[in-house]
Amino acid sequence: MDVAGVTLQVLPEYQLKLSFENGSEAIVDMKRRVHAIRFGRLSSPGLFGKAKLVGSEVVWDDGTYCVRASINELLDSMQMD
Repeated sequence: MDVAGVTLQVLPEYQLKLSFENGSEAIVDMKRRVHAIRFGRLSSPGLFGKAKLVGSEVVWDDGTYCVRASINELLDSMQMD
């Protein structure tokens, strides 16, 4: 996936908004996922709110914990809802 032109916005209630250069957008709802082992550390609203794009990944890093997920992984997870 070409990640040039992708922007990220953290929304309330553990949601992420990915906006793409072609004008399309995806809302990734993480409410259930933050209670699973893979994303459990993100149940802290403080850490979840620190999401940022680093290359082709969304990274949550508060200096103590770091969680990474590729944009593709997050988009794929939308299909499981």
